[in-house]
Amino acid sequence: MLNYPRGDKQMNPMNLLQLKPAWDQFRSNHPKLIQFIKASAREDVMDEGTLIEINIKTSAGKSLSSNIRVRQSDLEFLRALKDIAQD
Repeated sequence: MLNYPRGDKQMNPMNLLQLKPAWDQFRSNHPKLIQFIKASAREDVMDEGTLIEINIKTSAGKSLSSNIRVRQSDLEFLRALKDIAQD
């Protein structure tokens, strides 16, 4: 069970249901990304200290990059998310 700090907004589960058609379309449009995410979760490739990088390059050639260093709390969140997705 995840504990949220006081003052953090909680997501309304009904809003998630409204995203389902868009999620289904995204999965259909980008199957390689979904396969990549599933493989990284299935193979337990992430541990505390893992660096996740995201790079975006627009059609105009502009680049934007960011990264995060995975913490133990991130791993707990991802495990909970994975469990929810499997139900």
